[in-house]
Amino acid sequence: MRYVRVIAAGTCEATGGAVLGADDVITFPLLDAAQVDGGWRLDFGGEVRFAAHHGALDVTLAGLRLDLGPDAGALSITAGDRRLTIAELAPAERDDTLRRQALPASLTEAGIPVFGNVYPAGTDLAPFDVDVAIDS
Repeated sequence: MRYVRVIAAGTCEATGGAVLGADDVITFPLLDAAQVDGGWRLDFGGEVRFAAHHGALDVTLAGLRLDLGPDAGALSITAGDRRLTIAELAPAERDDTLRRQALPASLTEAGIPVFGNVYPAGTDLAPFDVDVAIDS
């Protein structure tokens, strides 16, 4: 967010239920949560678009899905009629909630073109937080 807004003099727009807070935290609405293979699959609505460098940077993230498994996880997006895993997630300390703070993530091969073919696979992405309330 800092790079897009400050360094690249760009913009960030959240739509479809995603909310961009004053603190530059983007919140996506939870659409579905399911227990899968000892972990969780979380599907989120809304989208966020980052634009900068007079159109050279134009990235839209939509159809976010977070898979949190017992040993690792993945972040994927919808791109047309395909699902692309754009980030691998390192194992996180687990408890009985769906709250993870500063979850480390790294770019996958499939994520390279999403970010304009600028970063190689394995590049560390900004860590993110997950805080999901699940009704029992």
